Formats: sequence, C-alpha cells, structure tokens
Amino acid sequence: MGKQGTRTRSHAHGKRHGRLTLHLVVMALALGAVLFASQYPSDTSASTPTQFPSLAYSGVAGTSSGPTDSYLRPGTSLKTLDSVASMTRTADVASVRAVGGVSPTASFSAGVSAAVATSGVGGGGVTALADFIDPRKPFDIYKVQAGDTVSGVAQKYGILTGTLLDNNPTLGDGNLLVLGQELLVPLADGIMHKVGSGETLSSIVDQYDDITLDQALAFRANSIADPSSLEPGSFVLLPGATRKPPPVVIPEPDPVTGETPAFEGVGPQASGGLFSSPLLAYNGVSDSFGVGRGADAQLQGIDLDLYGHWNSPIFAACSGTVSRVEYLTYSYGYHVIIDCGDGWTTLYAHMSQIDVVPGQYVGQGEALGYSGLTGFTTGEHLHFEIRTYGQPVNPAQYIPF
Repeated sequence: MGKQGTRTRSHAHGKRHGRLTLHLVVMALALGAVLFASQYPSDTSASTPTQFPSLAYSGVAGTSSGPTDSYLRPGTSLKTLDSVASMTRTADVASVRAVGGVSPTASFSAGVSAAVATSGVGGGGVTALADFIDPRKPFDIYKVQAGDTVSGVAQKYGILTGTLLDNNPTLGDGNLLVLGQELLVPLADGIMHKVGSGETLSSIVDQYDDITLDQALAFRANSIADPSSLEPGSFVLLPGATRKPPPVVIPEPDPVTGETPAFEGVGPQASGGLFSSPLLAYNGVSDSFGVGRGADAQLQGIDLDLYGHWNSPIFAACSGTVSRVEYLTYSYGYHVIIDCGDGWTTLYAHMSQIDVVPGQYVGQGEALGYSGLTGFTTGEHLHFEIRTYGQPVNPAQYIPF
C-alpha cells in the first residue's frame, strides 16, 4: 500500500506539473502576440477600398447609360455644357445617402417605395437606387436595345409616350429605333427646359403653363440650390407643365398698297423680309409643321428634303446673333440656333459641318455650314424651326416653301 500510494501521488503531481507548463506556454504565446502587434501595427489607411457591387436593373430590356457616355461631342458653345454627361456624377455613390421620410431600418422594398414617393421620380426598374433615394439630375440617357419601341421605353420609365417624344423633337412614335440609339428621358411627365444664359427659374416658369415656381423647386431631381442663379446648359424639369400656345401673328399691310402680304419672308436672293429661305435648292417638304408624331405630339418645325443635294450650304434665315452651337449625336444632331431679336429664334438641324460660333453676328443669307445626316434622321434633310418667345410657329407662314 505504501508504494502504491507513493506512485499515485507522483502521478497526480506530474499531471499538475503538465497543466502548469501548458498554461505557461499559452501565456507566453499571448504575450508574444501582443508584443508583435505593438511593433508592427496594421495600417488601415492603406487598405484596399471596399468594392460595392453595381446595381442591377430589374425588368428592363435596355440599359441606362453611365458616367462614361459620349453621346454629345464637345462643341465650342459658351452657352451650353460640352456634354450633358458632365451633369451626371463622375462615379456612382458608394453609400446610400440619407433622405427624409426613409427609415434606415425599413425593409429594402419599403425603403425604395418611400424614396420614390419622396423624390417624385418614376421608372423604378431603370434608374439606379442611389438616384432614387437622392436624385441629382432630372433625366436619364437610355440606349436602345433590340425590340425597343418609343412607347415601350416610355412605359419602362413610367412616363407618357408624349413626354418622351417632346424631349426628343425629331423622333416619331412610328420611327424605327436603332440599336444603340440614345434617347433623352425625363424622370417625370412634364417639360425639360435647357437653361439659357441669364435665365432664372422664375423666368423659365413664366414661359410655360400649368407650372409654378414652388412646384419646380419642389421637384427633388432638379437639385436647385439658388433659383436666381442657374448654370447655363443645365436641365430643369417642370413637372406637369404644358407649352403656351404660340401668339397669333398678323402680317402688317403694305403701307403703299394697303395689301396684306401672304408671307413675311422672302427668298434667299432677296431682302427686306424678317425671314428668308435657309436653302438655295431642295426637293420639297418631306414633313410639314404640326404633323402628328404619335401620342398627341407634333413636329415643331419643317423638314426640307435634300436627297441628291448632299452637303448643301445652309444660310441664316434672319440677321442676328448665334446663340447656340451644339454637336448632338441624337435628336437634332449638329445644330445652330440664331437669336433674330424681338423674341424670334431660328434653328437649323442635322448639319454635317458648322462654320459659326456662339456670339457671332450673322447677316440674313450668310452661310452657317452644310447639311448632313447627324442626329436622328433616316435621310439627308434640313430640319428648320422658327420660334417666337420659345414657342414654335409654322415656318411656312413666313417663308414660301
């Protein structure tokens, strides 16, 4: 019994000694780790930035273009931006911005619904989530995909077909959309106004019906900080606005004969009228002013057929100052706008070459450039408009086309 008790006590002592040794080893390893961390601290500032997945568009056949779009070639205009794309963010927002009325603990679907209601922006499956929650521009650029139609694109954004047509003036509801073609799409029904030099939100609102200053300010996507100081070339969406009817212009009778002239304008080789023809020769009128384009939209100018008259010189229909030169690859294409004075302007679209610059004074009949096929056109023609105080009028009332 004495020897067995001695062996039992020795075995128990060995076990206690082993546990103590293991405990000391663990403490030594922990102390070593602490010392190593103190000598070699981690540099969180140099860590790789978190990568956020891009937001997928659900239920959309087409795509919404991003910051790298190049649908507007830089021009020389001082009164418009080089590109509408420059008004979009340079990079997608990585974190969701806080918005009043959207609970940070709400579910995803409930949060999106609340954000849409707060912003007043439609088109849930097309616009990125960040733009829903805090929209910073009132439009989107849509690239046409196979099978797209004008009405179908409008439906995807939750707007009327007429709204889409009104903001793409040379496009008709029956036109075949070309794969990759770009459409300017407002995020809500209404009129999208491009800010001119010196315009304020108040002066813009005064040009239209069914819109107030407060309504334009309340539309979140306009991102208007100062309504009296707007950036020329930017867009302002006027939700629910309609165009004022053009004023009735009655030709004044001739002071000698007392007869009322049939037209105020004359041909390009003559002078004396307010307007003259912008072309020396053309095949005829391919589309008249006011022709239906679908969804109650109408052509706001006149199309002069130039088949066979390739690269025809285009002349100023009035004397005035070049107010805008733009190089669009959609809609009007390369086009020029001349301020004729007294509220009158003329527009010349689809040009292949522009030989004037903004601010330049041109005389009636002076060459502006050459015709072409830029923008949306199915054949070479000149799209020509006359406007008075921003409202389109029939050019055939002033020029004998």
